[in-house]
Formats: sequence, structure tokens, C-alpha cells
Amino acid sequence: MSRFPSTSGRDCLSAKNRVIVDERERPSGIPRLLRDLGMTVDLRMLEIGDYILPGYAIERKEIRDFLRSIFSRRVFNQAQRLSEVYENPILIIEGDVSTVLENKISPAAFWGAISTLAFDYDLRIFFTPDVEQTANLIYTLRRKKPLGFKGPLVKTRPKSDDTGNMQIQIVASLPGVGPKLADRLLSEFKSVRRVFTATAAELSAVKGINRKTSYKIKRILDAPYRPFVKSIKQLKLDEDDPKGLKA
Repeated sequence: MSRFPSTSGRDCLSAKNRVIVDERERPSGIPRLLRDLGMTVDLRMLEIGDYILPGYAIERKEIRDFLRSIFSRRVFNQAQRLSEVYENPILIIEGDVSTVLENKISPAAFWGAISTLAFDYDLRIFFTPDVEQTANLIYTLRRKKPLGFKGPLVKTRPKSDDTGNMQIQIVASLPGVGPKLADRLLSEFKSVRRVFTATAAELSAVKGINRKTSYKIKRILDAPYRPFVKSIKQLKLDEDDPKGLKA
């Protein structure tokens, strides 16, 4: 018996079943599985995220790739970019966690990384055993919009007079700093300017900022500006769009 939920013909053709998928996800077989579930799959080369749904942006990590990205710190950079561009970022970790906890990484380091991604970067994290269940999860998420969702996926920007939120966003853009850590830094230094002018030693004294992170922050603040030609745009899915896709 198939492990996929049944879909009616009408449901398969519904605009709410559209998903944008990163072209590099094709070899995983998940795009094909999503089509089998009745979803309309639009393959593109995405700069951020692997799957874009109305209300959600998803990054998928096979368990061993997730482990490598912890050691390289790449996953934290990806998490920061995902949470900066999309309102409801999700991380799917696929595979048997026990296989890596046995001899690849200590449980403390593994679950420490998970808790950092959840609390400091506001990622919703799901675990799936294989690609079929990943496809099932994506299909289910597509049918369950976030509370308060009223339209296409949009990153909410603070109002001009919402100083506190603007300060959090500015400080959270620093390397290795998520929203929670940004709040901690602002509570310690009282202003964005004071955070930016703090020494590496002062930054390191704040809980959650180690010496390596403090030097990364100082390096980015002091580095001369080099124009970046290519900008990142959030992809949007609008159910009123006849093609279902807007960039």
C-alpha cells in the first residue's frame, strides 16, 4: 500500500498545490514524489531555500550533510539568510539521527546545534526518515498555512517607528547573530552604535558570543565595502496569479 495520502482530481489541479523547488533537488526524487501527490512543481535555481510554499520556505538537509554543515558552520549562515528573507523558515533533517550520534558527533554538540537553530534563528525543525516522508511533510505543510497567513509569502518589515524591531534586525544581520542573540547584545550595550563599537573582548563577554564569532563581527564591521552586483529576491507564490508564480 502506498504511504502517500490520496488526492482527488480536483485537489490535484488546485492552485494551492504549487511549489517552487530548487533544481538541485531533482536527483533526490522528491520533486517527482510531489508530482505524484498532485502538486504542481516549478523547478528553478534558488539562491536561498530548497522548497518555497505560500507561508513557508524550506531547507532540506540529509543527515550526513547536516552534520558536515554543523562542523563547517555553513548551516548557521544558511539559517540566517533563510530567516532574513522568509517569514516562516523551516529546516527538514532527513535520515536516521542515531547513525550519526553513535560515532560521528556527540549528542551535546548535535542537540546544541539544533537548539541554536531553533531559538536563535527561529527555525521550525522537522525530522523525516526518508525522501517519501519528506514529500509527505511538504505536501501536508502546503495544506496548513501559518496562523495569520493572509497572502503570498512576505517577509514582514518593521514600521518606521518600530525602533526596537529595527534595532534587532540590524544587529541580527551580523555573522553568527540571530534575533535572540541580537536582543541579548542590545540589552548589554543599550544601543546599536554601542554594539558596533564594542571591542572583540567586550563582545566575547556576552553569553553566546565566543571569541571566534566576536572577531568575525569585528572583521565584517571594519572591512571596506565591495559592491555586490547580484541581489537576492524573495520568491512569492500568489494563488491569484494565473501561473501561480511571482518573483
